[in-house]
Formats: sequence, structure tokens, C-alpha cells
Amino acid sequence: MTIQDPHKATIETAARPVALVQLPFPSQSVALPVLMRYYQIYEKEYQNVFPEYKLAEGDLWEAPLWVAHMDGAIGRDDTCFIDLSRVSCQKEECVKNICREVDPSYFIFFSPLAQNLSLASEVSRMLMERGYCTVIGGNMAELANPEDFSIVYNGLARADIYEKILSHKKKSISIEPVLGHVQQPLGYSPNYRLLSTFGKRVPLIRLHGSHGCLFGCTFCGDAWTRQLHLVEQERLKAEVDEIRRIFPDTRLIYIGDKTFGQSKESVENLRKVILPAFKFRLIVQTHVTMISPWLLDAMEELGVEVVEMGFETASSMTLRELKKLGGEERFMEALQALKSRGLRVILNVLGGLPNETRESQQRTLDFLEQTAHFVWLYNLYNFVPYPKTPLFPLIRDRIVDWNFQNWREDGPVVFTPLHQTREEAWEYFLRLVDVSTNLILRRQMLSKEILDEEACA
Repeated sequence: MTIQDPHKATIETAARPVALVQLPFPSQSVALPVLMRYYQIYEKEYQNVFPEYKLAEGDLWEAPLWVAHMDGAIGRDDTCFIDLSRVSCQKEECVKNICREVDPSYFIFFSPLAQNLSLASEVSRMLMERGYCTVIGGNMAELANPEDFSIVYNGLARADIYEKILSHKKKSISIEPVLGHVQQPLGYSPNYRLLSTFGKRVPLIRLHGSHGCLFGCTFCGDAWTRQLHLVEQERLKAEVDEIRRIFPDTRLIYIGDKTFGQSKESVENLRKVILPAFKFRLIVQTHVTMISPWLLDAMEELGVEVVEMGFETASSMTLRELKKLGGEERFMEALQALKSRGLRVILNVLGGLPNETRESQQRTLDFLEQTAHFVWLYNLYNFVPYPKTPLFPLIRDRIVDWNFQNWREDGPVVFTPLHQTREEAWEYFLRLVDVSTNLILRRQMLSKEILDEEACA
């Protein structure tokens, strides 16, 4: 069986090795100056607690986990990894590096985000002209032009992904999710062997006890699944052993469950396989409604030190429109509970939501001021309408910038918001950066004054 690509090259779908390609991101070299300054302050504060948290300029802040998952799902010893994350964002440079590493007998797999989708498309077309077979998957596969790739894979990666790509008779493969709480396991374990070179480059490793999310927040890229895939305890143990073997010096572990605590079984599995002797220092992310005495106890036992919570707006009405429970009172209770257990809190603050108003934005800024003594740091993002977010079809007609390189979490929104202009939404994001910067600097100054007073005493 053959698949005809747009350049008329014939692609044999006999068994062939796979090259997983990590492309560079434009934002690594062209970053927003005020946000760069903010994260320099952020990184300094982080290093006070986690001295190992250091990044080389222009490097990725964590290993590309999709590579480990794809390697595990494909399950072939001859799969290789081509890391172009430090290469310039020039298609010719990327193609030259790929062709130097592998010949056209390889499948070339891409999993781009929005800002490097255009680069992936350009690189793929050049590779196809040279006789390569290219495959795209991931968050942006739905918006990929089928003419730009040999095969488009849209859906979760499972243990049979390689066989599906080999045997499928169409250019586009779509695996629709089955909604519901109980799901069949994905059938594979991540394989970290190809990421060993990141051991000295990245400060943390991401570990999942479960995949997916049952919440339906319409701005979230995981909400489309509305399902939860539990990682079986034995597979989780094997993954922890693999991390300890491949990254023996790494102690900072980010639990990547989209909502830590929504699966008690997942939490219990983590408690059983992450032993105190490993001396891991854990970061988790969760939903404000998950905070409970049971979960706080579990965090203490696991050795969790930092809790990230999504915080989009202080306006309950705005959150209800986005199908998320929250609001000022609920967040205040959760922050107080976390503080009482000695846990550091990072709020993941998301600007640029389409239904924000000036009033809701001001309430959010006021709330950040009011809760500054409960919050350690802020991760700052602007909303990007990834096609798998439930919001995407609702605002698609309002998107005015289809240049995917501009779909950046540190750039202006690419659509017209419902209640303000794009320029007004961008102005708010800049205020968000400014307020967050000043809150951290103010705390640092206060800490210094206290230390000075103690030294004098």
C-alpha cells in the first residue's frame, strides 16, 4: 500500500525506523523584554529554594517529554531523536541537520506547538521533496495542512500508534476520544533513553500518575478529552526507576497530572512508588476545588514543596462562562489552607481570555495584591486558542491573525475579544506582568529589611 504525497513521491508504508524531531521555538530567541526581566527575577527567587534550577540562555526549561512518550508508544529500538531545540529557526538549517542524521528510509515525526507549526510545515515540505515521509501529531495537528505532511495523526498516542500509521489507508488518521472517568490504559510506558543528554541541561523532570482531565474548563487544551487515563502502579514504578537511572542527579520532579487529586488512585500510586529515600522534591499542579485535608495530607507525605494552581480571573461570573468553578472566596480558602501546611504556591495566571472585561481584569489585579502574602510566584501566560480547547470553535470566526508564529503565550491575542479590543487585552497583560514583578520585588525587599534588622540585633 502506498500514500501519495503532494509532491508525487511514493511512500512505502513498510516497517521503517522513526526519527523524533524537536524543533526550535521563535520565542527562545525573540522574547518579550518585560517578561524576560520578570522571569530573571522569578528564576533568582526560585534558585533561593531550588539551587539546581538553572537554565542556559535560549534553552528549553524542561526535556521534551513527548519524545519519551512517543518512543515508549512506538516501542522500537531503532527510534532516534534529533534535537534541534538550540538550532536557529531557519527551515534550511533544520532540514540540513535532519538530512545529516537520517536518510529517507526514516519516518520523521513532528509534534509542534502553535508558534513552530509553520516551521514544521516548511521543514516537512522540503523533506518530502527529498523523498522523506513526515508525520505530524500533537496539539496543532488539527490545523495542519494535510498537503504539508505525508501523514496527519490527530488523537492520543497509544501503544498501537506505529501500527496504525503503517496500516492506515488515508493521509489523515483521527482517533476520537471516548468520554468518561474510567478509561483503558494507554498501553505503554515512557522511555527516557533518548533524553539522557538533557540530564545536565534541565532542572526538573515531569512525571505523570494520570493523563487527561475530567474538568471541562473551556480554555484548557486538555478539556477536549474529558477522560482520565490512570498509569498503572507497576508502569509508574518502572518509570520512576527509569528517571532515577537516566537522570541520577535530578531531584526536582514535576507531577504532570493536569489536576493532581482528581484521581485518588493516582495519588496513592505515587505515594507507593516515590519513596523518601529518593529525596525527590515535588511540584504539583491542581484545581482550586481539589484542595482538601486529604489531599494536603497526601502532599505532605509525598514531599510536595510547591503547588501550582490555575488562576484565570477573580470574577466568578467570568469563570462560570468558561465552565470553571472558582472565584475569590474559594481561592482565598485554598491559599490559606496551603499556607497553613507550609506549601509554596504558584498561581498560573492566564490573561487574554475572550470574555474578560475591564472590571474582571481589575478585580484580578486587586486580588493578586490582596493575596500577595499567600503566593510565592506567578506563571504568566496569554491565552492561545489551540484547536483542542473547547473555546476554539466558539471564537474561530474572531481570529484575525492566522500566522501561527504569532500564536504565543507571551504575545498579543490573535483574536478580537468579546468586550474589548486586542490592544486593550494586551495592555492588561502588560499590567499583569508589571504587578507580578512588583509583588515579588516588594517581598524580596521586605525580606532583606528583616534580615538586616536581625543582623543588627
